[in-house]
Amino acid sequence: MDRETRDMLLETAGRFFSERSGKDIVNGVEKGVWPADLWKEIEEMGLPLIAVPEAQEGVGGTLADLLALLRVAGEHAVPVPLAETTLANLLIAASGGKPASGPSTLALGGSDLSLQGNRLSGKVMRVPFASVADRFVSVVNAGGKSTLVVVARDEASVEETPSHAGEPYGTVIFDNTPVEFSAASAVSADRALELAALMRTMQMAGAADKVLVTAVEYCKQRVQFGRPISNFQAIQHMLAELASCVAATIASAESASRDADEGGLEEGGSFSIAAAKTQCSDFAHRIWVWRRDFGSEAFWGEKIGQAFAKAGRDAMWPALTESRYAA
Repeated sequence: MDRETRDMLLETAGRFFSERSGKDIVNGVEKGVWPADLWKEIEEMGLPLIAVPEAQEGVGGTLADLLALLRVAGEHAVPVPLAETTLANLLIAASGGKPASGPSTLALGGSDLSLQGNRLSGKVMRVPFASVADRFVSVVNAGGKSTLVVVARDEASVEETPSHAGEPYGTVIFDNTPVEFSAASAVSADRALELAALMRTMQMAGAADKVLVTAVEYCKQRVQFGRPISNFQAIQHMLAELASCVAATIASAESASRDADEGGLEEGGSFSIAAAKTQCSDFAHRIWVWRRDFGSEAFWGEKIGQAFAKAGRDAMWPALTESRYAA
């Protein structure tokens, strides 16, 4: 997708999210009401297929297009699994499958997942939109090879555990569960988790930007002791601190997005992704639930530390300047 086309798509999506993803929709999802009409419109716009190769679906797009869309979606707190579905569709298409309609989610990070023949077993905790997705997409190690699997929602068990914000998270249990599609995966299980972390990082960048804009506007309008609170030095200092955190969040997310797109689906931008998720999650005290998704700041910080420790001190500077893992 060329730059002009992408800008037009993002502008259209931004307007659509602003008009259709209001407080009533968000609050409804937090109470367990699935916004079927909103999802139908999102599918009609072709957004869940934004990164599926044009030859397969007639949509066309890249990983960079997907990530740019997710930043816009994060800004508007879109309360449906658009991010999870777009990445799931990309992984399915890259593995030779054909994405199906309907919402999907990602069941990643389960260390005990095992695939025997056409049956999947294991458990994955904190799966976003677990109770409303039509299918679960995961990458497992089967016979020493990375395999992508797709499991229908009705075939798995879900223990619903809503997030602190009331979002439909849950633990997904596969008990010798039949898979509806499996194929050699284009990415490893670790790489799938990296891409999911990058997905969430871009959403966090969009949300952080919105938080800053909202805070600044509120401080201009809120009057105390006869003047806007934005005139008080203490408030100005807090806004400046928030602005610096948001700027770092956006910069790290955009850097990771660029490196991942330029390096390729299979391995591009690993260091940048780990650094960005660490940075964003560390600053995300106002975006609490997303900070833990697909690895917290402690998880990704440990990954970076282990890589540098393994590679030795002489590898640190080149790794930092080249946006790669030290190892």
